[in-house]
Amino acid sequence: MQNAQNNSLRHHFPGVRDGWSRFDGPAGTQMVDVAINAMSEWAAHGSNANTGGFFAAADACDALLESTRSVVGEFLGADPSGICLGANMTTMTMAFTRAVGRTLKPGDTVVGTQLDHEANVSPWRIACERSGAQHLLTPFDVKTGRLDMDAFGNLVTDRTKWVAITGASNLIGTMPDLNAAIAIAHKHGARVFVDAVALAPHKQINIRELGCDVLATSPYKWYGPHAGVMYIEPELLNSLPVAKVRAASETGPRKFETGTPNFESIAAVQAAARFLIEEDMQQLAKYESAVFAPLLEGLLETPGVNVWGPHDLASRAPTVSFTVDSMTPDQVAQELAAKKIAVWSGDSYAMEIVERLGL
Repeated sequence: MQNAQNNSLRHHFPGVRDGWSRFDGPAGTQMVDVAINAMSEWAAHGSNANTGGFFAAADACDALLESTRSVVGEFLGADPSGICLGANMTTMTMAFTRAVGRTLKPGDTVVGTQLDHEANVSPWRIACERSGAQHLLTPFDVKTGRLDMDAFGNLVTDRTKWVAITGASNLIGTMPDLNAAIAIAHKHGARVFVDAVALAPHKQINIRELGCDVLATSPYKWYGPHAGVMYIEPELLNSLPVAKVRAASETGPRKFETGTPNFESIAAVQAAARFLIEEDMQQLAKYESAVFAPLLEGLLETPGVNVWGPHDLASRAPTVSFTVDSMTPDQVAQELAAKKIAVWSGDSYAMEIVERLGL
């Protein structure tokens, strides 16, 4: 397979052949052809069974789960025994925080950020409300879009049990300093949950080096199907009081993966992860940055256009939000759609950001 540094990858994406210019990637990417093929091939080859049987189709299901955990573990730099597969990041986070909530008590704190998507805000807020713990959000600088690390350091104390932080804002692109945040959290004995949904498509992740306890991603943001992937540190996973049926495993990922897995989707998740491994995420990031730079520069130089978030490439993911003087976001999106340019308007579930910016 040719590296993206040397060759365009457009031919791998059937969905881009309809004449639209797609700038709607933060909400979901087009599936890569190998993921599409993996999904259809799984459904067509008689393996639509379940795990744990003594026949070929059941063996194939067992092998698929094992191999997918291995490939996704390689993609994320993580122990495969902590890779959990599910419906989507939000559903998995709700289930995870419901379990964590059973371990929280009055006086405990959970520290999040105002840069986060609601999928990493509301579940923790609900868990705190039910347990009597306190949910605190770290502000960010309105002008620069950067997380206020001084405020973060003050909010995280010995009472903090969890830090929930985004790897990259899905709305304004800010990439907080995860290494610094994780170091502060662990210094106080807190665990760290990283929402990497908007980071994983753009930057190589190595969970072993990062040192977070949990990391969540959405494969449909990295050219796979609608699904969710969550890494949970294996010892934590085994001790977590998750809601599950009596017959479910007491340990390992199947403890957290409620019900029958979506095998055809899992086959596509594996194919998408393998595609990115083979293409080399570091090279893809360089290529992507070169493509994104003229867009950011052009928006910054256009009169009447206001770009939100960091203005330098090094501090942000290639996701950009802007407003236009004298036009509503919906009007801008509608005008661009008339020219077959797809963009999103609205808060994109980053409600804390929009409220903080006063938009």
